[in-house]
Amino acid sequence: MREEIFKTKRSFLIPLITIVVLLFLLFLISLYKGQAGEKIILALLFIIPLSIAIETAKREIIISDKGLIIRKFLRRKEFDFTQITHLAVIALKKNVYFLLTTTKGSYIFSNLLENHALLIRSLMDRLGEEKVEKEVKTYLAHPVERLSMIVMSWIAVLVLVALIILKVTVI
Repeated sequence: MREEIFKTKRSFLIPLITIVVLLFLLFLISLYKGQAGEKIILALLFIIPLSIAIETAKREIIISDKGLIIRKFLRRKEFDFTQITHLAVIALKKNVYFLLTTTKGSYIFSNLLENHALLIRSLMDRLGEEKVEKEVKTYLAHPVERLSMIVMSWIAVLVLVALIILKVTVI
């Protein structure tokens, strides 16, 4: 049995994890040099991205001969291909979202997955023409990569590095 595993792009995970580490470092510095309100705000600013990073890093979509598995942090959903009723795409410029409707509910994933076009092609091959919208086929003719989120994440890394340098040197 051959499995295809699709995870979040490393080019997005690396800056996201870097942001979490830098926020933790900034929080630690504030414990030593900060005021009470600053400590609370930085603790929240660390916890929220940490939870997002954990969820994003653990997210996987697995396609096998038996069906589809969607793994998230502490959750797992399994479907055979007969339970999938519809596959659609919503494209907002370079932000592309895929809607997978099943007998157990609806699931959304984006083009921030590695090899997302291969994932969609694999699903199309297994689902058949009647379950896949024609817009999905049109999208696969010209798939787009979502680089803006990756660039914004690296900009956030630079801003956090600058804040840490300011916090350590000025105060």
